Amino acid sequence: MNISKASFTFLGGVLLVVGAITWLVPSEEAFAKDNRFTLKVDDSALPAGSAAQPSSYADVLSKATPAVVGVYTSQVIRRSFPNASNPLEEFLRRYYGLPGGSGRSRTEEQKVPAGMGSGVIVAPEGYILTNAHVITDQRTGNPVDEVTIKFADDRKFSANIIGFDRATDIAVLKISSSDPLPFVTLADSAKLRVGDVVFAAGNPLGVGLTVTMGIVSATGRTNLGILKDPGAYENFIQTDAAINQGNSGGALLDAKGRLVGINTAIYSRTGGSIGIGFAIPVNLARSVMTGLIEKGGVQRGFLGVKLEDLSEGSGARIAEVVSGTAAARAGLRRDDVIVGVSGQKIDSVAELRLAISQNPPGARIPLVLLRDGSTTKVQVTLGSLDDPSPLSLKEQLVPGVTLSQMNPTLRTKYKIPSNVDGLVVTESSGKRQTIREGVVIVEINGSPAENLEAARSLLRQGFNRLYLWFSGRYSFLPYRIP
Repeated sequence: MNISKASFTFLGGVLLVVGAITWLVPSEEAFAKDNRFTLKVDDSALPAGSAAQPSSYADVLSKATPAVVGVYTSQVIRRSFPNASNPLEEFLRRYYGLPGGSGRSRTEEQKVPAGMGSGVIVAPEGYILTNAHVITDQRTGNPVDEVTIKFADDRKFSANIIGFDRATDIAVLKISSSDPLPFVTLADSAKLRVGDVVFAAGNPLGVGLTVTMGIVSATGRTNLGILKDPGAYENFIQTDAAINQGNSGGALLDAKGRLVGINTAIYSRTGGSIGIGFAIPVNLARSVMTGLIEKGGVQRGFLGVKLEDLSEGSGARIAEVVSGTAAARAGLRRDDVIVGVSGQKIDSVAELRLAISQNPPGARIPLVLLRDGSTTKVQVTLGSLDDPSPLSLKEQLVPGVTLSQMNPTLRTKYKIPSNVDGLVVTESSGKRQTIREGVVIVEINGSPAENLEAARSLLRQGFNRLYLWFSGRYSFLPYRIP
């Protein structure tokens, strides 16, 4: 397979993309006072089975598929039109700048389709799991204006966006109904094995509820580059069940009709299914959903190390321990190799990041290290990625200018692309301060501003030449230090 000639394709059918500002938290309407939800979980493993295969899975699927729904999104486009009641006045105003008429304009709003995808109801209270890219503008990350849920029996409901997490591509919606709603039982996706029978259920190409059959081709697929968000957490189930555009956010079901994953993307040269599809494990989706519903966002523990994969062997090597972080307080050292977290074997940096992210700030977790040829166990109390303490190296470079080390939270807040690196200005004070909040200091006097210590060493008395990024543009700034 020539991977360079193929691409990963999200399965949401986007028709129109518009948006305005980055949206990170649920709308006020979405936070209902009663945010309780009930999940039905069956974490038992599938039986080994026999050579004889069932002649039909109809009974199993008939119980699960009513909870699989179509997700249709729309945007409201606003257009302004000049008041052309007097053509002569409008001509004089527009082309000669002369006053004419009232100068007023009228605004028209038009609702247009934005895209389509799938979702699955996971709680009787009406909570729906889907993909973040299904209900957001893929260019800006902004939410769509309206979301409509359509059942296989043509019933339609307006849905609220409870929240979404671009780092995992998970979103949570909610509908309300006076009648009982169908919902699926959740399995333990950690118990999936290669060869297990699975079914992809969704709304491909908008044709309505469709079910395809396949097997689990692989588990724990990471570093695929499917999720483009900085700091994304990839951990996919690979399946050969046929999935296509519009399947995004739909259900990956096991042979007992339990939810094991959320269909997300395909690997394809043509945009159609070639038997390589990817789904987010339900264990990961469940943890994200719980954070979005109960706390309005996902809180992830923060270790405070820079990591490298090993050229040989398993584990994640610590290349640097950030001062003042959870790792430093626990006594972790450079060149320590982390090989286990909370009883889970760690083979790579991606696996370690994912394992740490599943724990909230303040959680005390055990690590297994290889240090100087010996195995060592260490207890670490995790910090927070958003903590404004030394976890983010938040300090003043010069009076009035506070910098922070780049992290996914700051990239999102200030809309910094993944290819821009440097130190982020998080506070700027003083009437004569020329460096704004949200500016990224890329270079100082021709050298990269990799960290705060480097930045301080590069600055000198008198005029300095700063290379900055701000609001989509690079520029040079002469900056004087008295």
